[in-house]
Amino acid sequence: MRRLCLLSTLIAAALTGCSSSASHPTQTPKAEVVKQWNDARSGVLISLAGDQYHNGAFDKSRQTLDEALKLSPENEPAHILSAKLFIEAGQLEAAERELALARQLDPTDAQADYLSGVVYQRWQQPERALEFYQHACDKSPAELAYVMAKAETLVAMGRRADALAMLQERVAYFEHSGVIRDEVGLLLIQEKRYDEAVEMLRRATILANDDQTIREHLAMALFYDKQYQDSADILATFLQDEQYAQRADLLATLGECQLQIGRAGDAAQNLQMAAALLPGSAGVWLSLAKADLQIGNLRSADIALNHSVAHDSANSQAWLLMGYLRLRQSRNADALDAFCRASQRDPKDTLSLCMVGLALDKLGRKAEAVACFQKALHIDPKDEMAAQLMARLDLHE
Repeated sequence: MRRLCLLSTLIAAALTGCSSSASHPTQTPKAEVVKQWNDARSGVLISLAGDQYHNGAFDKSRQTLDEALKLSPENEPAHILSAKLFIEAGQLEAAERELALARQLDPTDAQADYLSGVVYQRWQQPERALEFYQHACDKSPAELAYVMAKAETLVAMGRRADALAMLQERVAYFEHSGVIRDEVGLLLIQEKRYDEAVEMLRRATILANDDQTIREHLAMALFYDKQYQDSADILATFLQDEQYAQRADLLATLGECQLQIGRAGDAAQNLQMAAALLPGSAGVWLSLAKADLQIGNLRSADIALNHSVAHDSANSQAWLLMGYLRLRQSRNADALDAFCRASQRDPKDTLSLCMVGLALDKLGRKAEAVACFQKALHIDPKDEMAAQLMARLDLHE
């Protein structure tokens, strides 16, 4: 209704201009009046096409926009919208032609550069995309989407440190944005600067306290920073929500936190659910085995370890834990076999060598045990376990 009223007003204005032109020859020429009328009608159609685009009616939007462009072929916003529609349809060459024309019509419009960045990203030309994103940022420095697109492109190009530095410089400028702080926090996690990541993500959650994704990122940063209780508190609230209750990754991380804070029983329960949801994860089965061993459930630990090595037989930690289990089961020969497998997979691990020596000692093979402890001390002369086990054998002799 608003558009119809506007259109009626414009028609009246145009007609008034036409009727008075005869008596006032100095007024607006007819050709210009027609152009004004076309531009006005085109503006209404472009607005309608924009609404159709945002509502997902792309075909209708294209039809409306084509009408508008016939009336006003040099309307820059119309070419921007046309490019968006071409991008949605996967017609990237046509989109880029529209954007090049839009830049000719209005060189100051940053949106044309931003959308060209999107096109070149899809063409897998990140260097060219980065150029366009930089132009967009230069023309419209207050537009966060352009800054984020530039950062994401830098990361895709392997320039993570540059992306992090750029975003950190802009954090103060976007003082009310949780989004930029979230991205900085994620990059800090990747750089293993966990304490800084925690601080940045805490600020992000304050600014965007209803954004569950940022809270999830904070929980993971706390986990990596070994703040297990705080991480567990956040994860537990997530898992009370039906939307997150079946997230195997959250269950597994919560289980790991609980293992670290001495709640092995709770950890085993959550890790069992994670393993049921993600049965192909060797890491989840290994964590479950650790929890089961802590609570003395050797049978369940045995099952979990067999699943773990079945999915990843190259993991030395799984074989090391298998050896511990076999020792507790008084299966010393099997323990030796598991420790040997662990040592083969990580020859520099002195702990595995020490456990091989311990199993050999239990089997009465003292000389071979001594050789293992000596080898461990050769790798790391300060290895306390190897030194203590060697000293114990010397005392027994």
